[in-house]
Amino acid sequence: MNQCEDRHEPKYKIIYKPTIGQIYCHEWLVCEQCYETKFHFGSEDMIKSIVPLSKISA
Repeated sequence: MNQCEDRHEPKYKIIYKPTIGQIYCHEWLVCEQCYETKFHFGSEDMIKSIVPLSKISA
């Protein structure tokens, strides 16, 4: 799994739609600051889901 920066504390898990002809969905762990500047993570139509990590660990 990818992470925005090693020194950042992940708050969200972004899951991308698979590329054409693929079934693998790329996943990124993203901190609050990087999440707010989403341009680093592609367009909205490429994203399958965004899950707050607090929901995963709860």
